[in-house]
Amino acid sequence: PMSTTHPTAFRNTVADLVDSSIGTAGNLVFRTAGSANSPGTAVATLPFGNPAFGAASSGVITANAITSDTNATGNASAVATATLQHSGGTVIVHCEVAASGEDIDLTGGLTIGAGDTVSCSSLTYEAMP
Repeated sequence: PMSTTHPTAFRNTVADLVDSSIGTAGNLVFRTAGSANSPGTAVATLPFGNPAFGAASSGVITANAITSDTNATGNASAVATATLQHSGGTVIVHCEVAASGEDIDLTGGLTIGAGDTVSCSSLTYEAMP
């Protein structure tokens, strides 16, 4: 069977919808586990800029500056997931986190200490073709 694909204009619409759904005060939240419907325990919350992302290009949006969490809650279990969410807590995107090879790579270690600073140097979202 043939793969399902979407034209670039539609992918841009989806990516821009993710951005507008996050809104003007959304967050990137690192979590120990969970799913889109049950996101799990938050261990670090990093506020997105306003706007959170730039306009879509080829189905991809790139985050503007993301503010570090300078006083993380911390965790005993490894960070396994992250959510991109509206400031009210509504999850817009749920993704996997690992040291490498996942949706988000957390390079400073997967266990975050209470009071640690957690930062994000770059983040993109791609609406799949």
